[in-house]
Amino acid sequence: MHGIHGSDHHLIALAKSEGPGLHHLSWDVGSIHEIGLGAMQMADKGFSAGWGLGRHVLGSNFFHYVRDPWGSYSEYSSDIDYIPANFEWEAGDHPGHDAFYVWGPTPPEDFAFNHEAAKG
Repeated sequence: MHGIHGSDHHLIALAKSEGPGLHHLSWDVGSIHEIGLGAMQMADKGFSAGWGLGRHVLGSNFFHYVRDPWGSYSEYSSDIDYIPANFEWEAGDHPGHDAFYVWGPTPPEDFAFNHEAAKG
């Protein structure tokens, strides 16, 4: 699924695995400041594991991922590139190293691991 108005980014992501499971949901917030506030609020509630702060390549948005108790993530995101619905955008299949992130900490080694399928 992708954002409204023809944007090129997703609101839900699934990672290839041996069984069903959610990788992350993406929540669009108003600013990089709100990303930080969301990350702090989650950390204050005991959810500090995750990945960020960083900036994605595709979409060019700022991000911070917070891991939930099931091993999936919620992504706080802001400042994503906007592509109008009537713009002739050519989709592409981008290799992971060109599509993941421009800057930020190294993602956790198990970032794409399906913890839900592993729990059975």
